[in-house]
Amino acid sequence: MIIGDAVSEPASSTGKPDAIAATSLIKVFGAGDSAFKALDNVSINIRQNEFFTLLGPSGCGKTTLLRLIAGFEQPTSGTILLNGENIIDLPPFKRPVNTVFQNYALFPHMTVAQNISFGLEMQNRPKAETKTIVDEMLSLVRMESMAGRRITEISGGQQQRVALARALAPKPKLLLLDEPLSALDLQLRKDMQLELKRLQLETGITFIFVTHDQEEALTMSDRIAVMDKGQILQVGTPRDIYDRPQHRFVAGFIGEINLVQAGPSGSAGEPGEYTIDQTGHIRVQEGKAAQQGQSVTLAIRPECISLSLPAEGTLPGTISTIVYHGTDTIYHYTLPNGTAMRARCQNSTMTTLPFVAGDAIGWSVDSRSVSVLEDK
Repeated sequence: MIIGDAVSEPASSTGKPDAIAATSLIKVFGAGDSAFKALDNVSINIRQNEFFTLLGPSGCGKTTLLRLIAGFEQPTSGTILLNGENIIDLPPFKRPVNTVFQNYALFPHMTVAQNISFGLEMQNRPKAETKTIVDEMLSLVRMESMAGRRITEISGGQQQRVALARALAPKPKLLLLDEPLSALDLQLRKDMQLELKRLQLETGITFIFVTHDQEEALTMSDRIAVMDKGQILQVGTPRDIYDRPQHRFVAGFIGEINLVQAGPSGSAGEPGEYTIDQTGHIRVQEGKAAQQGQSVTLAIRPECISLSLPAEGTLPGTISTIVYHGTDTIYHYTLPNGTAMRARCQNSTMTTLPFVAGDAIGWSVDSRSVSVLEDK
């Protein structure tokens, strides 16, 4: 399911109020020469009932932002509103927020049901209510038959489900997930990605998920915030982030990308048309106008490129390497100016491209598939 818009806009334009509205967050660790700015003036709006992902490399600030929302860290400056209420001064145990960590933090001496009920018992919930909620959570994570097993007697994927059930049992306003799939094997991770999305849809709770894995983010999220060096570079749906990256970092971090330097074509300020040195002209349907003499970076996904024999209307290139990947083939080729390019073509039992290394080829791309990047 993909919903949402390309940027984080006011709730009034989407029909959904904000679960989290963070403004001008700065977090500095240390002081003096050893000070490190983990968050640099971050503002973000996360809507109620959405699966929102903070995506970026290690050290980009995503976990720090999550910890500020949870209350485990205090911001150096800035505000955080939860459903319109300022929570900066609230300690973690008074915030209607639960967190699922990488290591799950389950009690090995307790059963599955006892782990799920623990938080409810700490809140002095009536026993009958606690049992009803535990049964509901066991059904939600499909572990009714394992209620009496100890944590040491179940698999890693099952432990993750227990951690989720325990976190969801008090019905928090927010569920924060700090790379909870990182310890699972590849196939189990894929299965749990779908399970997490199902749980979010069934409970209606706002999920804020932290990961460095692009596939996880694209698979599960309603919207994604891509972070680097303590800043949010772009917010949008998975399709927005992948198809229309705005920054060089975003384009390179999400999937494979060709980056091509180009200059303005024609008169100054003419929108959408650029020239690649020694190669030819290329159009961008929604490109930014380049000033005379200004160089820009164009981003083109390999799967959006069409290859053919050299022909009028195509741009020139020379095949350097061909790599077979089963479902598709990657054709590495170079432009006349030396720029390395990749085209990803689906394989078919009916047709194959008749190229070998050293062949001259023609290539083309739809103007809708070319993005002009900011180099931030």
